[in-house]
Amino acid sequence: MSERPVFDPHHDVLDRQLVDVNGTFCGIVDALEFTPTPQGPVLTALWVGPDGWLPRVPALLALLCERVVRRHHVSVPWRHVREVSEVIRLDVSAGALGLGRADRAAARWISKLPFS
Repeated sequence: MSERPVFDPHHDVLDRQLVDVNGTFCGIVDALEFTPTPQGPVLTALWVGPDGWLPRVPALLALLCERVVRRHHVSVPWRHVREVSEVIRLDVSAGALGLGRADRAAARWISKLPFS
């Protein structure tokens, strides 16, 4: 059995929680963006949002989700990744990358509910 490579983006990055420079959780890595080069593909960005996870769910569920969830993603350039561990730490704030907009909108909506 061969040893696992030192860094495997699909294993070490995909589906990991993103944490911004302020320590705020700001999403989950839903897909990886690679750019072809003569030396082989290079990881250039992380996708956060439905465009990243919809292709990975069963077709019927994806069809239902597409009717409810707006298709979009936020592309986080790989250059902003500071550390890869149990979480992916970024060197910028979530707001600077456009992450967390849905969470902030939901918080505003929920705060208007009685007893919240």
